[in-house]
Amino acid sequence: MSSNNTQYDSLAKNDSMESSPPAHQKLGRIPRFNINPREHKAIIGFHLFMVFLTSCIIPLTAYYTLIYKTTLKPQIILGIVTPIFGVVSLLSLFMRTWRLLQPGSKYLPLGQRSRWGLDYFDWNFIGGFAVVSVIISLGISMKPSNIRIVSLPLPLLLLQVCLQMLILIPIRAMNVRAPFRFSSIAKGEHLRPAVYVIAEDVVAVDAKQGDVFRAQWKARYEASAPFRTLLARMDLMWGISGTIVAGGCFGVSFAVKNTDVGWATGK
Repeated sequence: MSSNNTQYDSLAKNDSMESSPPAHQKLGRIPRFNINPREHKAIIGFHLFMVFLTSCIIPLTAYYTLIYKTTLKPQIILGIVTPIFGVVSLLSLFMRTWRLLQPGSKYLPLGQRSRWGLDYFDWNFIGGFAVVSVIISLGISMKPSNIRIVSLPLPLLLLQVCLQMLILIPIRAMNVRAPFRFSSIAKGEHLRPAVYVIAEDVVAVDAKQGDVFRAQWKARYEASAPFRTLLARMDLMWGISGTIVAGGCFGVSFAVKNTDVGWATGK
């Protein structure tokens, strides 16, 4: 445990050396965030409910109802069920991309001068959506349709995020600089935990807090060593746990004989 603490403290120290301490750090004060999650409990709960509804409840209910209560072919059933998840995801992608591309957008990453510059989360979203769309289309187009493949989008997206968290840990330990822009982390700067980038982008764009939050988030990270250590540990914990869960879903989806069980596991 002590060796792990030393490793995270070393990473935090490297990050803190990226720039000189801001004034509030010299005065011993930690910068605060303007946003209070307690004031947004209703909207947060609504979004979580919609995610659960469109990625779990509706696909499962619709699939099993159509499979066991109709004579429709699996290919037709999958063509009905899978767009539910895709339409909601596409709408979310369109909304956040539209905010980023507006002239003079306040949602752009710090230091991003190009109007066409997106944040790192958006590029991940686009890449993940494209891969998932190809996989779903491939699974449905097979003769017969391969339900095991069609059930993989959510585990794949989980794996996409968690592997980046794990890969970033040794890269940061070697003090490798950013080869290109990661949202507000410019090319050549010290890399920061994946959780740092994800949280910054989601709150700034999806929660509509804009560049004000990005600046506050950066200031807190630079001022607080415990905060830097916390985010580094979250990369490790979430990266490992998420990879295990995704691997378990893959295993069950392809190991069980009943493909209907695999569909439920993937959701």
